[in-house]
Parts: sequence; C-alpha cells; structure tokens
Amino acid sequence: MHNYWSADFETTTDPNDCRVWAYALSNIENPDEFIYGNSISDFFNWCYESKHNYTLYFFNLKFDGSFILSWLLEAGFEFIEDKKDKRDMTFTTLITDMGQFYSIEIYFEVDGHKVNKVKILDAMKIFPNFSVERIAKGFNLPISKLKIDYTKYRPENHELTETEIAYIRNDVEIVARALHEMFDRGLTKMTIASDAMTNFKKHFDNFFHYFPELPEKVDADIRLSYRGGFTYASDKYTETEIGEGCVLDVNSLYPYCMKNKPMPYGEPRFFEGEYITDDIFPLFIITFTCKFEIKPDKIPCIQLKNNLSFIPNEYLKSSKDEHVTLTLTSVDFELFKDHYKFWDVTYHGGWKFKMTIGLFDNYVDYWTEQKIKAGKEGNAAQRQIAKLMLNSLYGKFGVSINCGKKAPMLNEDGILSFVDLTPEKRKPIYIPVAAFITAYGREKTIRTSQAIRDYTTKKYGVDKYYYSDTDSIHSGLNNEDLEELKELLDIDDFKLGAWAKEAEFTRAIYIRQKCYIEEIEDTVSVTVAGLPKYLAPIITFDNFKRGFSTGEMSFQDMRELAMKNGAKPDDIENIHHKFTYKYVKGGVILADTDFTIK
Repeated sequence: MHNYWSADFETTTDPNDCRVWAYALSNIENPDEFIYGNSISDFFNWCYESKHNYTLYFFNLKFDGSFILSWLLEAGFEFIEDKKDKRDMTFTTLITDMGQFYSIEIYFEVDGHKVNKVKILDAMKIFPNFSVERIAKGFNLPISKLKIDYTKYRPENHELTETEIAYIRNDVEIVARALHEMFDRGLTKMTIASDAMTNFKKHFDNFFHYFPELPEKVDADIRLSYRGGFTYASDKYTETEIGEGCVLDVNSLYPYCMKNKPMPYGEPRFFEGEYITDDIFPLFIITFTCKFEIKPDKIPCIQLKNNLSFIPNEYLKSSKDEHVTLTLTSVDFELFKDHYKFWDVTYHGGWKFKMTIGLFDNYVDYWTEQKIKAGKEGNAAQRQIAKLMLNSLYGKFGVSINCGKKAPMLNEDGILSFVDLTPEKRKPIYIPVAAFITAYGREKTIRTSQAIRDYTTKKYGVDKYYYSDTDSIHSGLNNEDLEELKELLDIDDFKLGAWAKEAEFTRAIYIRQKCYIEEIEDTVSVTVAGLPKYLAPIITFDNFKRGFSTGEMSFQDMRELAMKNGAKPDDIENIHHKFTYKYVKGGVILADTDFTIK
C-alpha cells in the first residue's frame, strides 16, 4: 500500500491564466506522510523520479484530470487506446461517453529502459455522493475540511502560506484516511460497486449457475424493463403551500428487496403472446401494446421513454388514445393492472424465469450486522463502509453491455476536448436481477403511497398524499395516523424494509420531481435537482416558484437574502454563484452560471 497516495490540485480561477498553483499527496498507508509543491511540473517530476509504479487517487478526477491531460498533451505525450502499445511518453484513459473520468495511466521510461507507469483513479467512484467534508464527518476522522480564498491571485511559483498548506493537507489526508479504512478491509477495486460485487462473489457458490451470462439480444429485451426509483409529486398539490405532515423513509429499501423478495435466476425461457401461469417459471418480463387510462384516484406509475408523444420522466394518466408499447416485469405488470384500465391489447411475448428467495441473505445479513455492530461501538468508518456495501451491489447487476468511450485531445486553440472512440462491448452480469430489485422497490413505495391516499381520503375526506422519492413518502399523516397504520404499512424505526418516520414538517411546497421545500423544526429544508447546497440559504417559501433565478442577482444580493432568511454565518460565507465546467487553455475553470427553478 506504500505506493498508493491520495492527491489533489489547487488551481487558479482565471480563464487567461489557468494552472495548478499547488499539489499535495498523502500516503494511504501512512497518511501523516505528506508531500506538496507549487506547480504541475513539480508534480510530474515527483512521478518520474521514483522507480515505483504509483497509484494516485484524486477526489473528482474530472476536474483535476483535465489539468493532467492538458499538461500531458502539451508536453508531447501520445494517447494510446491499447495498453499493449505502452512506451515512453504515452498514456491511456478510461473516460465514458457521458464524460465520466475513471482512470488515467501514464507511461514513461526510467533509467532509459524500464517503462514505469503512474495510475490515476477517482476516489469519488469509491465514495459516491460524498464530498471531502462529508467523508471527514461520516468516517468521524480527527481532521476536517478547512477553508481558503479560492479567488485570491497566486502568481507562478507562489510560496504557499501555512494556511494554504494546512488546507490542502487536510483535503488529501481526509481521503487517504478513508481509503486506508477501505483497503484494510480488502476493498481495493476502482469503484464501490465493483468492491461490492467482488465481495458478494467471494462468498457465493455457483455464481454463474444462478447468474449466467445472457446473449446480447436477450439482455437487450430484458433491459427495456429496467427502471429507477419512483419519484412523483401529486398534481393535486403542486406549487401549492400545504400544512403539517411527515416524511417516511424505508430502512434500506434495496437490501430489503434483495433479501426478502423472489428473485429471477438461471437461463430464462422465451414465451410467445400472453404469459400463461407457469409454476416452474413464475417470474416474467412481458412486452405488450395497448391503450390505457388511469383508474379513479389511483397514482400514476407508468413512464414512456423514447416516445416523442410523451415527456420521458412524466408519470402518465393516459396514453392519449394512442397505442403504446410497454415492457414490464411481472411486478410492474401487476401494479399496472391495479392502477390502469387498458384495452386493445396485443401481447408480444417475453422472457420467464425460475424464482428463488435467499440468494442475497448472507451478503445483506453480514453487512447489516456490520452496520449495527459499528453503530453500537461508535465505529463510524465501518458503519459508512457497511452502508456503501449494502447499497452498491444491485446496480452492478445492471451494468450495460455497451461501453462508449472518449479520447482526449487539444483543439486548434490548445484547449482540452474529447472525441468519441469506437464503442466497445463488455460482458453483462445479470440484468434480470437489477430489473426485479428496482421493480420491487417501486412497488413498495407506490403501494404505500396509494394506501396513504386511500386512508386519508376515507378518514378525512381529503387526500393527504403529497410526494414520493424512491424510498421516501411525504404526506399529511400525523402521529395518530401512524399508530393506526403501523401494521398495515409496516412502520418500525429499525426493522429492515419497514417505514420509519424521518421528519415532521410544519409546511411544504412541492413543484415537481426532486423540487420541493419543507420547514422542519423551524429550519427551511430545500431539495432541488441541480441546486448546489451552498445556494440553499437564498431559497425561501416566498421565492420558491418556477422561474426564480439567480441570473440578475449579484454576489452581495445573494448574501443579503440569506442573512434576511436567518442563515447561519458559515452558510452565508459559503454562498456564491453556481459553477459550471469551462475548459480553457491549461485545464478547466469553474465559471459562474445562473440557477433557475424550472
């Protein structure tokens, strides 16, 4: 582990002078071992001077990697697609067609003959949805993220101040300490999902008997049924301020589904037309064409992708008298039949599967036990790792066969850009499992949401169901209601798969999916897709409307608004315009851009 380091760059913000003004490295085996310098050239000199093959982890490689790639291409290094062609002054990358950076490998001669490499990876792929600050808190590390003035001018060869050294040291040491915890547990893969799959396979016999590699055509057919979580704002209340209510969350939704729900396994069998009950192959995925209409008071649960007549993320009440084609798991199909009237049906066949329960018991039980044990012992690192492992396995089963990649180049202005490479194919794992796990997750959230709608309508004469997001439901239920519904909805603070009360709110506004505001314990809580955390203090119940924008607001305007809203001093200090990536000569800057509620 001695050759594994956490790394970070600090960079200028001037588009006409874009460069690295500081780099830092912290040894993952011994995070107290710290190296720093003040230029990217010094950073590469450190890489070259060693006879070791270093592996470096940057947190958010898309940013820091842009400076690395710009420097390499300017210095005459050549991009190669195949590692077999490695030689002095060459490099490879793994950058997806969606622009996600996974790795950079740089090759160079040592002592005039041996080709060494530096492998650069993205620590964010191991800690998804984390920030450096959150890693420090989540792992309960003895150090925390510090602050500096990013916009201050720092000339070339700037001598770092003690404050700057302390800042960049903490950044790399936080990530190094967290990676040390992962590596100590044998979790050394490029992504947390790969770690989860490797760990699962290690303790699972006959993996390929249960999860055989399916032909590409079969995978493509089944993949049409694979969807994400159910996220829906009731159109009865959108953009309307409502009163008191609560938020229910599922305790570990997908691990619960993996452990407790029937899972497909083995080679599927094709069937023609309508599915006929088959005790040997009881689970199925079916494709059919029909017209449909929502039943009275039912929550819509069908989306249509790749159809120009419909908005892709909108849950539909009607097919608008059009014939539409759907591919659904048997779980989704039952839900569809319960919530919709449908007619003019043509069944096109599908794939049916054997069924079993318990494939994931050992995995889920082990990591759940580790999470509970760590919580009791106050071992924050182990608890975070257990949570990551519990939530990262299912998605790996759904990894796509198609693998699009991009290659870096400098355009005519010397600015980093990317070209598409010839798409490649990779082996699938077993898409049916991913499709059914997410289907069961949607079913639990939708059926519970519907039960809340039915219960409140009957009890109060008013529908008090407001919003759902994957594993949470926001409604007007009170404590008396929760007690009455305890058995029906399975409400319990700790039980796997049960609903637990996450919060109570005094008022709320829901605009659309992932766009809402709630007042919880006298504090305004804002969730808007695309809204950076540091801008949340400027959002209030008064301005939370479609069209609200920071476009005409100055930096001072935003701070004054946050002060008026009663924001904490630290939150006010952190406010700035939303950033967007802008590639310039030398690397990338975070340029100011507007934020608008749409």
